[in-house]
Amino acid sequence: MAEVQQLRVQEAVDAMVKSVERENIRKMQGLMFRCSANCCEDNQASMQQVHQCIERCYVPLAQAQALVTSELERFQDRLARETPSPKNKNKTKYSSYNSPKNNK
Repeated sequence: MAEVQQLRVQEAVDAMVKSVERENIRKMQGLMFRCSANCCEDNQASMQQVHQCIERCYVPLAQAQALVTSELERFQDRLARETPSPKNKNKTKYSSYNSPKNNK
């Protein structure tokens, strides 16, 4: 039962990540590449200026990717804390057998 629920959660997360990638990240990648290409078109700019321009183009995409990664990690942490592991289930299930009053 828990495996089925875990699979459903994983499928939902995978679908959400694919959606974010398709609808947001790809658009940002396109903007970043076009911006970078425009940087390279500036014949008056030095190599260092072109490099800095390209780095500025990458910032919004890097921030978005970092945010998505951070949120996924936070979600996984919450799931791990809220989902009892088999070891914890057994510990809770049999904790009354190990209590001092039962060991008399």
